[in-house]
Amino acid sequence: MKRTVHRAARGIAGFLAAVAVIALVGWGAVLVAGASPYFRVDRVEVTGLTYLTRDEVRAAAGVDGATSVWARQARLLEGLVAHPMVESARVTRDLPRTLLFEIEEAEPVGLVALPLVLAVDRHGNVLDIDPGEPVLDLPVLRVATERAAGLWGPRLLAREVARMAEVAPELFAVISEARLDDRQVTLLLGDSALRVRYHPPITEERLRDAIVAMNDAAERFPGDQLREVDLRYADQVVVRTAGAFATGSES
Repeated sequence: MKRTVHRAARGIAGFLAAVAVIALVGWGAVLVAGASPYFRVDRVEVTGLTYLTRDEVRAAAGVDGATSVWARQARLLEGLVAHPMVESARVTRDLPRTLLFEIEEAEPVGLVALPLVLAVDRHGNVLDIDPGEPVLDLPVLRVATERAAGLWGPRLLAREVARMAEVAPELFAVISEARLDDRQVTLLLGDSALRVRYHPPITEERLRDAIVAMNDAAERFPGDQLREVDLRYADQVVVRTAGAFATGSES
């Protein structure tokens, strides 16, 4: 019985030793290949770009003439994911000398004046994009009071319009300005005098309520009589027309 146990133990030990040797040989082969000029990167392909250039991706990843295609992926991605214009990144190898990068860029959702007009993403981070080239058709984001002008104010407003872009793109497309004060957000739509007011954060359901109310009011009140859709009251949508503002009543 003891001989059987010893024989089994020797077999397991031998197997583990063989695995270790194979692993060391494999790692050694990678190191040798990494040092070989044959595997130096001479081509970089990038997908997912709108604002960044391939050269900017290459620089952020630290790829130069001495970079091996066997370079650690974590090292290649470290600089990329830290770039303010990159939401996420992935890299794969196409042997012998090509790296393939898949980039998800940070998307601008609004414009802020600081005092220069700059684009911001869904997190309120300023993006290195010239708003005029190409022209960004995005809402202007304004924080109207000192109390709301702290760090949370611009970020909250950016998150709000980003949510609208995702769940109600037809509404986002016509927002000319989004304004935040201490308690509410006011959306100005297009060139009209129509505005939407609500307490943040807004849900997809309430956004849909606003769209339904605007469509219904457009049929009931022809012309440009519709002035405001108010979502500040729970389970209610208050529609105000030009006449309602004149008389102080609500529809």
